[in-house]
Amino acid sequence: MGKQRVALYFGSFNPIHNGHIAIAEHVVEQGLCDMLVMIVSPQNPLKQAADLAPDLMRFEMVEAACAASKYPVRIVPSAIEFVLPRPSYTIDTLRALEKERGDDMEFAVVMGGDLAEQLPRWKEWETLLKSYPIYMYPRDGVTSTPYPEIRMLDGAPDLPFSSTDVRERLRRGESIEDMVPEAVAKYIADNGLWKS
Repeated sequence: MGKQRVALYFGSFNPIHNGHIAIAEHVVEQGLCDMLVMIVSPQNPLKQAADLAPDLMRFEMVEAACAASKYPVRIVPSAIEFVLPRPSYTIDTLRALEKERGDDMEFAVVMGGDLAEQLPRWKEWETLLKSYPIYMYPRDGVTSTPYPEIRMLDGAPDLPFSSTDVRERLRRGESIEDMVPEAVAKYIADNGLWKS
């Protein structure tokens, strides 16, 4: 038996929306992994913390969205970064996973095109490029990458909104039902998240 191929999709998921799930389903459908793990990041070291819902709430929304996806057995949430030292760096998380599961799993990273220009600011980014397959999906008009190691996911869905748009709609008291899975919309409403 070969190793299980696990694609890791990191994000604040604040909140998770249909675009995130569409990308996860696309990666599975392209045969790029046996399992896709959505890793909820406690705090991106390159982003401001304002507006961030509590870790556990974001994890529970990701859990609900994964369960409602087309592949609930193959698209799963992870809170591993909640127990690792902070700030969370992708390379450190990968090393922790290698140590724990490297005998039976091999890892790849899924990321948005909007992160391409930030990459040189990531911890040990060159090691990351050399050591792991990286799949990048088009985002914010970025449809190519300057790094030959990165594989662009041509044909990946590119939904025209972001988590920021979802939060702004909520603040204006507008409906988000076309932007997030039903279970996530209910969770947000039940917990009064991002109200004006």
